[in-house]
Amino acid sequence: MYSSFKKSSRAATLERQSPPATQAVPPSIIQSPPSSSNIDDDDEGEVGDDIAWTEESLKKMKNVELQNILKDLGLKKSGKKAELIDRILGREAVAEKKKKPKWKNSKARAMLVRMLMDKQSNVHKMTSKEIQASHKWFQEYDPTSFNRYVRDLRKVSTKKVAVVVEDNDIIKRELNRFPRPSKTIRGEPFWDNHPAKLLLREDVKAGKHLEMKPKLLRQTRSEYKEFSLETFRAHVYQEKRHQKELPMRISRRNKKAQYKYDKEVKENISIWEIENDCDGNDVEDDEVSDDESEEE
Repeated sequence: MYSSFKKSSRAATLERQSPPATQAVPPSIIQSPPSSSNIDDDDEGEVGDDIAWTEESLKKMKNVELQNILKDLGLKKSGKKAELIDRILGREAVAEKKKKPKWKNSKARAMLVRMLMDKQSNVHKMTSKEIQASHKWFQEYDPTSFNRYVRDLRKVSTKKVAVVVEDNDIIKRELNRFPRPSKTIRGEPFWDNHPAKLLLREDVKAGKHLEMKPKLLRQTRSEYKEFSLETFRAHVYQEKRHQKELPMRISRRNKKAQYKYDKEVKENISIWEIENDCDGNDVEDDEVSDDESEEE
């Protein structure tokens, strides 16, 4: 019994150590190497430089397939199917979208406001459609919005003109009641409108205030002598500080930009008045036109 068990265990050990027998593979499972025709057929589905897509073949595809083609081409994938096909075929028209300026801070609004504030302007006799057709700045807005802008500005300008006229009348009355004296309470001329102000500005620019003290600088011009030494010294220091800080002020840059902006608006208003044959009828500043009062 022991010998039979030893033989069976030895046979099992030899069976485990021996390599497995080669199994026969059915002929139907044997794979042949890919042929050149198969490779060409596979490459036709890929996007390459040599592939010429046709509109008919692209129409048969789904949107996902078209988007994959566009992705491989590095193009935008959004849009309808017709747009995707046109983009693949290179027929998509790239339209340049011009950014419409905002009305609130636009040159068109500034120009229209000044024209409406001028009672002699022919803009009061024109409709919003005629106004829009009269200048390129107005044509940047759609007719519906521009009509609303004109209507609102007509109402505001009418009230604004009335307020300005009333304020001017009040100022005139007050100036007549309290006229400005020829000299200050110190017995000196007013500095703001005196020739010494501009002369001192030129002297400070030339650096004369660095060569001599205010006491000596005051003796160089007869205009300076009309002011006391204390007053003149204060204006020298003031002008020196003004010119030193002027290049660093942002307000100077803003004033230049505003000056350029206003100049361009005024030039376009002048051109507009010439093209629209504005007749300069004499109208008093404190009168409001009948058209404006009716619209209000």
